Amino acid sequence: MICGKIIVVRGKGSISEDWGEFEFLALPSPADRIMVIREGAENYGTVLAVHHYPCVAGSGDKPSAEVVAQWTGSGPKIR
Repeated sequence: MICGKIIVVRGKGSISEDWGEFEFLALPSPADRIMVIREGAENYGTVLAVHHYPCVAGSGDKPSAEVVAQWTGSGPKIR
């Protein structure tokens, strides 16, 4: 699992919101769609960029990442 912070860009003013840290099985790539459950609803986004933060081997630290996504909508659970 890789821990990554999700930064969501919403609206025409390009206002970004930090939605917190999530664990990924594998980091998404630009243009991938992601779904985050927030405030009881599924929120969808399209990944714009992934910023990788590797760590020195043997340091005991864990690598992390920031996933920047454009919010594309929300709705009830449909899975």
